[in-house]
Amino acid sequence: MNLLGSKTLETERLLLRKTEEQDLKKLWEILLDRDISRYYLTCKINDNWEDEKKWQYKKLERTANPDMFCWTIVRKDNNEVIGQITVQDGATIDKSIRDIGWFISKNNQRKGYAYEAASKVLNYMFKEVEINKIETSAAMINPASWRLMEKLGFKRLETTHKNKYYFIEEEVDSYEYELTKEEYEGVNNG
Repeated sequence: MNLLGSKTLETERLLLRKTEEQDLKKLWEILLDRDISRYYLTCKINDNWEDEKKWQYKKLERTANPDMFCWTIVRKDNNEVIGQITVQDGATIDKSIRDIGWFISKNNQRKGYAYEAASKVLNYMFKEVEINKIETSAAMINPASWRLMEKLGFKRLETTHKNKYYFIEEEVDSYEYELTKEEYEGVNNG
């Protein structure tokens, strides 16, 4: 495995760059939209930037670590910050197994940006970083998310689990997904 950190990645319409200080408030503002964060946040977010700022800066400090993969998603046509995509340590001790997650601002959804960004990140993680597997999950009542995972090549597992999202009072059933390096290379011609 190659610990390369959040190298700048580019697609036809997007720039994926390491999250920087100037991105923090905009990303926080996107997550304040309950429609965006309803099935994304499992921890508290403050409604006041001054209260939230210290947590955002702590997360930013970790992005200097080459073992941390966190990109801000920027539209190339207008330089707008539209979301974030992260690949973090998975639930296992094995560092070659990771977890992926993303969010896109409401006015930029349903335009293929999440698919475009995630495709590029998957390629980077499997081919350059050389991880072995990515695991993730999606709330069953959030079909936009799990359909995108399936479009990206993730396989739904037989097992499910409960997630406690911050803005939902009850626990939510979630599908579990995984994508191995071999499966990815088989679909994407190595």
